[in-house]
Amino acid sequence: MKKFVGITKCPVGIAHTYMAAEKLQKAGQARGYEVKIETQGASGVEDELSAADVADADFVIIAADVAVDGEERFNGKPVLYAKTAEAIKDSDTLIEKALTAGIYGKNQPKTEAKQEDSHEQSPIIKQLLNGVSHMIPFVVVGGLFIALSIAIGGHPTKAGMVIPPHTIWSSMNQIGTIGFTLMIPILAGYIAYAISGRAALAPAMIGAMVANNTDILGTKAGTGFIGAIIVGFAAGYLVKWFNSWPVPKDLWPVMPIFVIPLLGVGIISAVLILVLGAPISWLMTALQDMLTALSQNPETSVILGVVIGAMVAIDMGGPVNKVAFLFGVASITAGHPQIMGAVACAVAVPPLALGIATFVRRDLYTEEEKSAGIPAILMGLIGITEGAIPFATANPKQVFPSIIAGSAVASAVGMVFKITDAVPHGGPIVGVLGATNNIGLFFLSILAGVAVAVAILITFKVRKARKA
Repeated sequence: MKKFVGITKCPVGIAHTYMAAEKLQKAGQARGYEVKIETQGASGVEDELSAADVADADFVIIAADVAVDGEERFNGKPVLYAKTAEAIKDSDTLIEKALTAGIYGKNQPKTEAKQEDSHEQSPIIKQLLNGVSHMIPFVVVGGLFIALSIAIGGHPTKAGMVIPPHTIWSSMNQIGTIGFTLMIPILAGYIAYAISGRAALAPAMIGAMVANNTDILGTKAGTGFIGAIIVGFAAGYLVKWFNSWPVPKDLWPVMPIFVIPLLGVGIISAVLILVLGAPISWLMTALQDMLTALSQNPETSVILGVVIGAMVAIDMGGPVNKVAFLFGVASITAGHPQIMGAVACAVAVPPLALGIATFVRRDLYTEEEKSAGIPAILMGLIGITEGAIPFATANPKQVFPSIIAGSAVASAVGMVFKITDAVPHGGPIVGVLGATNNIGLFFLSILAGVAVAVAILITFKVRKARKA
């Protein structure tokens, strides 16, 4: 029997990973293939491919937005690279292309194989998203612990909310702070890991901590996530260069555990202290000041909200969405989480609007779309924008204008209401958990965006039905 295997992996590891796997599975089985797809998601590796699975496969499809683990297993096999969105949208075409894919390994290096696909995502974007995907659990846990400890255990004073020391809420707040502290080295470390593997972790993670230590840098502020991103790429490509050295075979075992980490940490730290630390610190401070000023001015805050909301919805979990997310995280770390509040309002709109629309005018939807309505609403409630993808792939001309407009409205209204979010996540769930400053206005902002998106979508649907 014909057989192919594959790997799916998206930045967050929640939705795209499993949707892409399911689509490949169904498309392959419909063509008479035996299919096994390994998912590398937030729950770890599931349905892991064995050596026998790979050996029996006619070809391999890697649908991933970030670097995958264990790619070297496919040496000698035809391998097709694609993004998860391509697998979700049209798995049939990927299977067709995979039949003539390049060979992974000596005959055709990995980079050459990837270049054959004009739709392949930029390696730099993949490396950045790899860092972001590993960072997200740390900031979510850190933000929730801090928000809950303040909401439940904090007492209002003239100096703001104060948590009494030596209480469980004080401990909870400190644990949350640890999560926030770790996000910087994790971001840098896994950007570098995506470039040159495990040997790059120490230079990148230690370098990122150096980049945010004002005593070592001699600056008034750390370099924040911008410094972490720069350190991650610098460490990754530095280690990649180390790996290209013609080292005697006897020295290979000590290179990744001693020589490379030692040289990498020394060089990255020296460059930060002597050259880059001060200017990056200045840049980060200027960026935070600019975002804070824009968010606090009523006129500019609305424009900022519209832009951020549109970015959230335009690719639903993709690179543009993640840029908006990083701006939100920056606002949290700067102590002015209003931009994250705008992001939190916007992320829920696409799945909620599309799910609710299937109940507003059920006569305009297919049975398959109706069945996807409730799952979309549930994903919207917990802030998973990817819940809108099945609708967007089926009707992009109707769906994208609707959800982009709806998310932009929700984000702008959130800006007007000065909604803040202490957690780098969105949707009604963060309001219920006490991470926002005003749950009523937070929900009202989301509802405004949903109403706009549903109205536009229904209008498009009715026009199309009349033309048919």
